[in-house]
Amino acid sequence: MDPSTQKTIIYGVSAVVLGYAAYQVYVSMTASSSSPAAASSQPSRASAAPKKPAYTPKPKYTPKGDATTWSEDDMVKFLESRDLGVGLEHSSKQELLAMVESKLHEPTNTGSGFNDPQEWSSEDLKEYLRSNNLAVGSNPSRMELVAMVEAKMHAPQ
Repeated sequence: MDPSTQKTIIYGVSAVVLGYAAYQVYVSMTASSSSPAAASSQPSRASAAPKKPAYTPKPKYTPKGDATTWSEDDMVKFLESRDLGVGLEHSSKQELLAMVESKLHEPTNTGSGFNDPQEWSSEDLKEYLRSNNLAVGSNPSRMELVAMVEAKMHAPQ
């Protein structure tokens, strides 16, 4: 092996060892600052007020009555309060109404996870389709069942 190749190998190995050592120092410093021992050395804040949550959802604007009787301004406010306000300035009243109705008919999650067809069993999916007078077909895949259920759930009432 010639001397320049030996130097390259030595420098390469040295760089790896130095990088690893720097990483270990960084990890030990961050671990010690978040360890319980480091936390106990800080003064107690038991009397301090609780922190505000980092994110507070803004209230959703929903006018009273049937969506077909809402003003264009009410429809825009409704959509903007749900972060759907892009491009509304060029929309007709019929387009706004279609967007509002699609959002109103969107299934809501009650927190139980039951309204998410992805979490249903294949038998539950088939039962839902049968109870809504939809043909299940012969040996549909789970993906097909989920797609049919979601299409039914998102269909306008």
